[in-house]
Amino acid sequence: MATKGRRALRLLGAPHITVACLLWFGVLTVWGTLYQADPLHGLHGAVQRFFHSWFFLAGGVVPLPGVQGTSALFLANLFASMLTRFERPSRAIGLWIVHVGLVVLFLGGLLSRQYGRETTLVLADGEKASMSVSETGWEIAVLTPGAEGRREVRAYDVRNLRAGGSLAVPGVPGSVGVVRVIYAAVVSPAAGLTPSPEQVTDAPAASDPRMDRPAVVLRAGDERLVLLGEGPAAVLHLEGGGEAHLLLRRARLPLPVSVKLIDFEKKFHPNSGIARSFSSRVEVDSGGRAREVTISMNRPYRHGAFTFFQSSYMDNPRGPEVSIFAVSENHARLLPYAATLIMFAGMAVHYLPRRRRT
Repeated sequence: MATKGRRALRLLGAPHITVACLLWFGVLTVWGTLYQADPLHGLHGAVQRFFHSWFFLAGGVVPLPGVQGTSALFLANLFASMLTRFERPSRAIGLWIVHVGLVVLFLGGLLSRQYGRETTLVLADGEKASMSVSETGWEIAVLTPGAEGRREVRAYDVRNLRAGGSLAVPGVPGSVGVVRVIYAAVVSPAAGLTPSPEQVTDAPAASDPRMDRPAVVLRAGDERLVLLGEGPAAVLHLEGGGEAHLLLRRARLPLPVSVKLIDFEKKFHPNSGIARSFSSRVEVDSGGRAREVTISMNRPYRHGAFTFFQSSYMDNPRGPEVSIFAVSENHARLLPYAATLIMFAGMAVHYLPRRRRT
């Protein structure tokens, strides 16, 4: 039994699997680049199909591994080769360290993909915010009266909703049931602002997931409610007076700091309206400690696992300037740096003793 397990491990760690994975990474990169050039697919379509998938269907028939599936196989291959090909660690300690670095590198990529979040922060001059907004994620926000005239907000991720489930709304007798979840919805032109459940149907997913608009059908008592993405809120009357408002909105991500836009500056190429560079001077408040920082195209601001990039801006001739930031939450951000140091140390351990012997 042990011999069979050893053979399987040696087969998994075979060099031809390593070479095949590296070649397939190259094929996926070229394929994805050509795929995104088609306007029907675009950049987001290529990313979802090739780089964020475990498997995809070529021609709608042949299953092929995506970057995530290939990365998982490559990680298993590295582990297996470490266990079977370096049987005397004292003679190959440097190679062991290099392989550990490779494992950390690919593990960092997988963790970043699985648990990292990309959101957007839009600020006008003088505006302050402590939450960013997802471009592809959606949530049902339940707003109910709170203490001192404030509103309490509960959010339910649409991806976690299932038909037959329920939402807890304080003050509403019983629970609000989930009847149907539509991730890409189309509404009948005759529906108006408050469509019936029959007037909302499934639509083909857009090549750019930012363009999809979901819908959720809820049941409160004998009444059925339809929530549309970025549509009007549904109102429920609470016991003892007051109202609860339910709306389907883009998901919010609480930030560890509040950011206030002090000034936005852009510079243009000579004799053209094309921006050469743009930057934002912001005030960052972290737990009562405020300081000013400048975020520019090649100079992001980092705070723990969060990175704020200067992404774009909006021209507003009749109003305040508007700056757009891309916000990345990635708790595995430092793993690629650690992996590089580990691999460098492994190569140093592997080659330096040989140089001394020669």
